[in-house]
Amino acid sequence: MPKPTTTTRPRFLAPLVALALVLACGDAGDRSAAGSAGTLDGPDVIVNAVTEEVFTVGSVVGDTWDTFGRVRSVHFDAEANLHVFDSQFDHILVVGPDGSLVRTVGGRGEGPGEFGNVTRVIVGRDGSYTVMGFAQIDLLGPTGEFVRRITLDPRTTGMVDASAVLPDGRLVVTQIARFGQGDQPEEPGRPIHLFDLDGTEPELHYTAWELPEEDEDESELSGNLESGMRMRFAAGRAFEPRLDVDLLTDGRLALIDSIGYRVKLIGLDGNVAGTIERPIASLPVDDAIMEAERERYREGEAATLASASNTNLPIQIERAGVEERTFADEVPVLYAVKVDWQDRIWVERRGPTGDDDGPTDIVTPAGDYIGTLPPGGLRTPDAFGPGGLMAYIESDEFDVPTVRVVRLIALEPQG
Repeated sequence: MPKPTTTTRPRFLAPLVALALVLACGDAGDRSAAGSAGTLDGPDVIVNAVTEEVFTVGSVVGDTWDTFGRVRSVHFDAEANLHVFDSQFDHILVVGPDGSLVRTVGGRGEGPGEFGNVTRVIVGRDGSYTVMGFAQIDLLGPTGEFVRRITLDPRTTGMVDASAVLPDGRLVVTQIARFGQGDQPEEPGRPIHLFDLDGTEPELHYTAWELPEEDEDESELSGNLESGMRMRFAAGRAFEPRLDVDLLTDGRLALIDSIGYRVKLIGLDGNVAGTIERPIASLPVDDAIMEAERERYREGEAATLASASNTNLPIQIERAGVEERTFADEVPVLYAVKVDWQDRIWVERRGPTGDDDGPTDIVTPAGDYIGTLPPGGLRTPDAFGPGGLMAYIESDEFDVPTVRVVRLIALEPQG
């Protein structure tokens, strides 16, 4: 048995997304916590994560199965198999609990069970697959067998970006991009839809908050599917609250869309079933914070252009320069939310310059506060799994893509 260790990994810059994000219901709370330690209204209770190494896959040798191209996402199933989606090769590698290859799913092509222009892969706990593409959604069984294909028309049904699959099979969709629709009216706020795979119209599930609009250049779509399309992302407004969601096992959504510290629990009926809040105030945006954000944007702009040059999508992607970037007045408290296999909610807070390098709170849906992981400590993984498994998409010192799997043994109070 490997020796337990306290794992510390550097954070990575998350992709910048050109979306109009959301305002919480106003209040951000008081910066000082008046409650008792160990409660949501009290000060941070720092915990250290005790982990053990399980395995790492990713080889620099060009003829082995784990020589990755571009690892886009990772998922675990209930049998502790790791599913690694490599977008460069349009396939999924299924890795067993011991780090060995179990099977390869997919591969580039247009036939049943083959992938092309994949935008996202979701893996169910039973190992089944929902593979979303530019113009189709493929459903595959737990062993990779083809089940059926749902064809999407980007001009009518739109290009669907789902973040989760409900227990009844409906997709939780945070964005639908329709092309060639002209000046169609947009839905207010940031709508979250439920997309039934039987071909019916998406159902509006919940509308998240958003900041009042400002006069700025919009992102643009032009061209057509036959001659090619062009997408130009506006520089956008920095520090708009992110819309981020993850799924609890009972089908409720854990959602953030606020300036203040507020996690909403959205029930299956689309209503807010509860909130988890802490009295932690947002930061005012000053010159130092703006400059730090401009540098992050420049790095993200370069990464976007590099990624766009390698994409298989029939679309040209461009991004506005940093000089067009505007700023909100406050830095939202929260950055991201993710649910582990024990239904604990990992709530990531922003750091002092607005980056994703702040502490991480761990809470339960009932509002119990477990503790806070400090900045520079264990970070939220790219995938949670059964038995405390966590997977991280990383690169080694030679920029070789790897996937590192650890097991969380305990969260111990500091000191």
